[in-house]
Amino acid sequence: MPASVASRRPASKPATTPAALGPQLPNPALAIAYDEARRYVQLRLRSLPHGGLRATCTAFGFPYTTSVGLKTGSLQREEYRLVQKHLRVFGFETELVRLYVSGQLCEHYLFADAALLATLREQLAAHEELVS
Repeated sequence: MPASVASRRPASKPATTPAALGPQLPNPALAIAYDEARRYVQLRLRSLPHGGLRATCTAFGFPYTTSVGLKTGSLQREEYRLVQKHLRVFGFETELVRLYVSGQLCEHYLFADAALLATLREQLAAHEELVS
């Protein structure tokens, strides 16, 4: 085959393998459910001093009334993004993802590494042990 014909052929694309897609998929071991994240945020909001919630909401631009509902557990609906924003303020950078649980898609918070997730779970367990 002449060199001029061979050079006009498009280069073949490498086949996409499952291993190449693996890092793109969320790791369920690094995720917590909405309820667990909400409980943690509630405990942290309840630990703020009197007037601290209003100051926090003002400083970070959070809706005060909804944050009060989150603190008291009286929300009318699930506030996925607000919980994520509060987690970020408390030092936990997460990504909101939807994972299957019992055949249904549910919102979860994906942590970048296991150490941050372990820290959150340790703090949550320690506080719940004190309260119970």
